Amino acid sequence: MTTLVLRIHVWLAVALVPLLVRLAGLEALLKLATPRRPWRLYRRLSCETVARAVARRLRRPRHMKRRACLRRGLALYHFLRLAGHPAVLRIGAWPPGRESGRLHAHCWVTVGGQVVDDAAADLPPGVLVCYPGPDH
Repeated sequence: MTTLVLRIHVWLAVALVPLLVRLAGLEALLKLATPRRPWRLYRRLSCETVARAVARRLRRPRHMKRRACLRRGLALYHFLRLAGHPAVLRIGAWPPGRESGRLHAHCWVTVGGQVVDDAAADLPPGVLVCYPGPDH
């Protein structure tokens, strides 16, 4: 029953992310994604269970294809925090490439220093932002 509630909650929350990204800045998004306290219903769910629910919902994205890692990262961070896990959202940024002239960035989530999804494998060194920061 708990995983069914989680899947419905993930489906609804992830559907709102593209709209929130358009309307709010990164700081506001991070505040919205950070629950004030864990939700009791998800308290006993493992990181793997939460990650599977988010991955299942986002396996064929229609929106935010170029920023799929941000959508996945925000959802993972939010639901891991709701389950009581000390998740950290990490965003790496690299200078624009010569070909595209665009800034490159990537988002991933860790719990206890371990990457929750494999999206952060073999990233080049760059500017790294962690939320919440080391003082939380």
